[in-house]
Order: sequence, then structure tokens, then C-alpha cells
Amino acid sequence: MIHETFHCWRPRLLRFCEQLLRNRHDAEEVVQDVFTKLVAQEGRYDLTKEPGVLLFRIARNRCIDLRRKKSVPTVTTTDPAAPPSGVDQDLAEALATLPFAEREALLLTAVEGLGYREVAAILHCSLGSVAAMRCAAIEKLRRRLQP
Repeated sequence: MIHETFHCWRPRLLRFCEQLLRNRHDAEEVVQDVFTKLVAQEGRYDLTKEPGVLLFRIARNRCIDLRRKKSVPTVTTTDPAAPPSGVDQDLAEALATLPFAEREALLLTAVEGLGYREVAAILHCSLGSVAAMRCAAIEKLRRRLQP
């Protein structure tokens, strides 16, 4: 079960973590930690119901822990020649300027395609908060990316 879950969810978790942390190496470490935790505590987690909520929640929490540990500032930039995989440079820079919570909400809804209810469960907030954070993120991106 965990092997199948790994192959199904790893690319999505890696993309999410990389865009949150702005660092491929750290994102890979977080995703590895997520699956290591699942293996180490097999039977504790139910992967049959809403595995995305569980996996994204664990990954999100690990990203937050890693940011605290490394004292990563809320707004970071990366080498202009190396945006997160699959992301346009201008968009990557604009995403990096978003507050962490807004970036999370936007990435989970717009990029990962999760519903507001799932995102609310991952972020431990209300549906209205998810909608408000997503809307604020989109508006900030729109203003920043306008010609």
C-alpha cells in the first residue's frame, strides 16, 4: 500500500514542497521524511480515506518545521536560472513574494487541484479562510505580473 502511495503522491508532494521551500534538496528531504514516517508508523495512518489530506498535512508540517529549523525568511528568492521545476521564472518570483499561508492555499487549490474542504483540513482552518487566502494570493499575483 505504501509503495503504491509513494508512486502516486510523490510527484505532487515534491512539487508542493519545492514551491513552498524554494529549494529542491529540502523538498526532496521533506517528501522522503513523509514516507519514512508512514513506513515507521505503519498501521497508524489510514491511507484509504483522503490520502491527499493526510500526506499534504504531514508534508506541510514538515516544511514548517524545516523552515523554523533553518530560519528561512518568509519571502525567499532562488537563483534566477533555477526556478522550481515546471514553473515559469516570473511566476516563480511572484509566488516567492506571497505570504506563506497564501502561497500554501494557492498551491494546494490551483496547482494540486484539491478542494477547499481538503485544503481546510490540511491547513487546519475554515473554508472561508481558504477562499480568502486563495483570493488574496491571486490578486497579489495579478498585480505583480501585470505588464
